[in-house]
Amino acid sequence: MQSITTKVRWMVAVLSLNLIIIIMVDIWLNSSQKLDAKIINTAGKQRMLSQRTVLELHRLLIDKEGAYEQLQNAREEFDRNFKQLSVTSSEYEGFKNPQIEKTMMEVHAHWNRMGGLIDRYLQGDHNLYDLEIIYKNGDFTLKLMDKAVNQYEAYMMEKRVLAHRIQILLAFLSFMIILYMARTALKIQRNFETFLEHSREISGVDDLDCKGNELDIACTHIEYFLHNVEEALQSATDAVEKSEVATATLISTTPEAGALLEQSEDVMIQVSEELHQTSQRLKKLKNNLQKANAIRNA
Repeated sequence: MQSITTKVRWMVAVLSLNLIIIIMVDIWLNSSQKLDAKIINTAGKQRMLSQRTVLELHRLLIDKEGAYEQLQNAREEFDRNFKQLSVTSSEYEGFKNPQIEKTMMEVHAHWNRMGGLIDRYLQGDHNLYDLEIIYKNGDFTLKLMDKAVNQYEAYMMEKRVLAHRIQILLAFLSFMIILYMARTALKIQRNFETFLEHSREISGVDDLDCKGNELDIACTHIEYFLHNVEEALQSATDAVEKSEVATATLISTTPEAGALLEQSEDVMIQVSEELHQTSQRLKKLKNNLQKANAIRNA
């Protein structure tokens, strides 16, 4: 059987652990949401850049000023973003799964193919067939990036749902622990009331002049009872001393009564010792109650 102190310690430990885990999950969710926004923004840029590349290639075809520089800038930014999304040491690595990896590999393959066609086209081989393939690859790359963005969003949502479920489970467990702590507190209160009633029965006085909490009142009643026991012990000691004097006198005058008086004296001594032991136990109980009361007040 576990003591109340052990139960309270376990409840506080489990409740504290639950709260710590809930706080850590909240912190993880907050930091994860920041990365979620960054990765969705980066993946969204890739969709735009795939179409921006095709647009600038078309502007270059009709000799628009600055089209070549804009085309190369779009390609370089796409490569930087793709490297950031794909590198193992990137902060986005924890947001990947096999489906996303597969889609990004397809994006990389189509993007490289489109890049080779663009380089050949820019080097002077203005082949309309290559231009048509570039346009088709641009559209297909856009669709693949849409698919990747949707997969990112779904994967992030799964992680958030899992985190929220963990929070709900821990919150429910904390609620059950709080209810159990309330039940234990009520039980402790009932035990205090029962103990106080027993202390009043021991003292035999209901209207003692005492103030404070239950432990203070119980200590007052036990102290009152202890005072009565000490008085009874002193009276018994005095009676034993008087009995010894009377026994010595009777033995000197009536030797036949000596055996009976010695038996009576043994009984009185035994009673005195038992009263003394009871007094010591009560003093120990009083000290323990005073220590408990001091800890409670602290």
